[in-house]
Amino acid sequence: MGPAVRSASLLEQSDCLRCQAGGRLALPALKQPKNGTFLVRNIYTDFKRHDLGPNFYERNYNGTLQKQFVTRRLWGVGTTAPYGHDGRTINLREVILRHGGEAQKSRNRFARLPDKDAGELEAFLNSLVLFPPDDTASTLDPGEPGAPNFPQAGHGSVKLSVLFNDPTDPE
Repeated sequence: MGPAVRSASLLEQSDCLRCQAGGRLALPALKQPKNGTFLVRNIYTDFKRHDLGPNFYERNYNGTLQKQFVTRRLWGVGTTAPYGHDGRTINLREVILRHGGEAQKSRNRFARLPDKDAGELEAFLNSLVLFPPDDTASTLDPGEPGAPNFPQAGHGSVKLSVLFNDPTDPE
């Protein structure tokens, strides 16, 4: 069994896929990409709201308590630290162990994994990147140094216009 297959198996054993979905999701019927629809693989989310327990609760401005959050995608999780809806967790192991509520069972399964297996699962999650480092430089928009508010406005954005902007498709 190869490392990717074994890691995906560990993800399944930990029961994370209950909320992190089966890894495949077709794009919803929003604006379609210029070259037709495509399948997003390994996004790992169900796009549903879940109660993750008191370690994730947030106080709203009106004093109410936010207890449910949309499942964050794992697609790109290897390049999106810090973690959690509030950004309070520095690494993947800690954010997994911070889960409770509906995810308590999955959290406990992860906590019981032997160190070797937990490490492999973390390595697998860290391999889920949006843009491999070799590709990023060619897709970054350096911005215009002469523009007002440079570099705060419009600097370092990622251009995905090749996929989504079709001049013949009015928005």
